[in-house]
Amino acid sequence: MRALDRIRNKYQTKFRGKKPFFDFSLLAVVVLLVCFGFVMIYSASAYQSNLRFGNSMYFLNKQIQAAGIGFIVMAVLIFIPPKIYRLVPNWVYVVAAFLVMALLLIPGIHISSHGATRWVKLGPLPQFEPVELVKLFMIIYYARVLNKKQKDMTTFQSLFLPLIPLVILCGFIYFVSHNMSSALIVFIIPVLMITIIAKDKKKILLIWAGLVVLAAAAIGFIVLMDKTGHSAGGFRGGRVLAWLNPERYSADEGFQVLQALYAIGSGGLFGKGLGESIVKIGDISEAQNDMIFSIICEELGIFGGACVIFLFGILIYRLFVIAGNTKDLFNALLVIGIMCHFAVQVILNIAVVTNSVPNTGVSLPFISAGGTSVLLFLTEIGIALAVGRTIQIERH
Repeated sequence: MRALDRIRNKYQTKFRGKKPFFDFSLLAVVVLLVCFGFVMIYSASAYQSNLRFGNSMYFLNKQIQAAGIGFIVMAVLIFIPPKIYRLVPNWVYVVAAFLVMALLLIPGIHISSHGATRWVKLGPLPQFEPVELVKLFMIIYYARVLNKKQKDMTTFQSLFLPLIPLVILCGFIYFVSHNMSSALIVFIIPVLMITIIAKDKKKILLIWAGLVVLAAAAIGFIVLMDKTGHSAGGFRGGRVLAWLNPERYSADEGFQVLQALYAIGSGGLFGKGLGESIVKIGDISEAQNDMIFSIICEELGIFGGACVIFLFGILIYRLFVIAGNTKDLFNALLVIGIMCHFAVQVILNIAVVTNSVPNTGVSLPFISAGGTSVLLFLTEIGIALAVGRTIQIERH
């Protein structure tokens, strides 16, 4: 027994101490979602991309290239200490956000589609969406701001003041891009960060209630104007009306949503089979983008859609675990911002596809086709994993 005790003590001494935590579960879920995205992008786009570009793998190849770069960036960021983001002054993030969006004002390099200007093409470089960079800038900026002011956020004034730069930025985003959904997401993420860390939840809930009342009033005004024979809100007003009554607008604004609902319903519990979607052939334009969740449900059924939601649930939970275990408030706020970004995009995308909210262009992380989107999401995962490495766990 004494010999066994000596051996046990020897090896316990050898392995004592602490080591950095690494969330392999989070990394595994991300890799799984990206690979599943490859499969679904090819399935959703092969027919149309072959007609348009003579290459059935056109969109898949672009996604693989962007994801490859994204994984390289993620791998580098994992080993960069998160405290380095504190070395950059706050004003730099705000100015960078405005300058990036200002690229959309330069003639000849911006690309418009469906009434919005989202993309920029700089010479031989691939086109990218400036607003995706802005989302990351705002997450870091508000992690810094809230880290300093978290103890003082007890009054309406202290809750509203940090939002002033955000409101101005979102107004600028809408002005240069005419893209309401991008401005809305950039606004919601910091507000959610404030909601999570605010001490007085009653005051922050009153702010949310005010936003809901404003949204309801705007919808009511659009409906009232429509009943009196007038139009309000232009193209976006039409989307609100199509959301409330898609059958009435089945020839235009409501067409995409109706086809998405048909795809979900026709897929049943287990779907028609991978690659067997009908609506992707022409009923849903750009099926590999914002409406890809409807193709998932048509081909893999409600079960497949539920599995995708479950994977995103695990991803968000793992981010929550990292945020809850880091001892540094700034690091925790960084991960909270990233977690809010994923949650907002997933919820809005699925809500649009199921006609729970008005139709707007919101991608499904890692699954919708979009080089800038997958690159920035992988960048955020790299930052989150780097924060995870600051957590020290006991060696055994």
